[in-house]
Amino acid sequence: MDGFTFTTELVKALAWPSSVIILVFLLRKPIIELVPMMKKLKYKELEMEFSQEIKALKSEVKETSGVGTPTITVSEPTNSKALDLLSFSTRAAIIEAWIEVEAAAAEVASSFWGQSPSDTMRNYPRLGEYLHQCKVIDDKQLNTFQRLRQLRNKAAHAEELHLSEEDAKSFIVLAENLAKHIKSA
Repeated sequence: MDGFTFTTELVKALAWPSSVIILVFLLRKPIIELVPMMKKLKYKELEMEFSQEIKALKSEVKETSGVGTPTITVSEPTNSKALDLLSFSTRAAIIEAWIEVEAAAAEVASSFWGQSPSDTMRNYPRLGEYLHQCKVIDDKQLNTFQRLRQLRNKAAHAEELHLSEEDAKSFIVLAENLAKHIKSA
């Protein structure tokens, strides 16, 4: 192989990779600006769906907290098991926060029947709808209950889930405040 053939083959082999690298370099600022608008971005350890959903849920709760009917509030969490777990495992903290919501919901729901809360009631898939039907929670709180359950399920069943402590703390705040509201009803 002579020098000219070698140079030609080298240019052919490097044309597309170098074009892509140059294009990404030139468009890096617009690409970075588009990242927060993505619904889901998954690359190895990067998971944005949970973060986006928890931020949306938190803003919805903040928006409705001042409107006529009493609703859950967004306040700082008190000392809870979930907060203790936060620095060790965000997944464990989220699951623990959900257990508090489930326990409060099962306790209130079973009180309508004059029974003690049981695992059967806790695992009842329509527990939120039952509380809504009994006027313990309103439409927006039911939506919060269901979305928190979905996020908990994502955290529990995801193969790899690396959440920031801030996202997990937001989940804990929402779950804790919903549990307080359910208990107070």
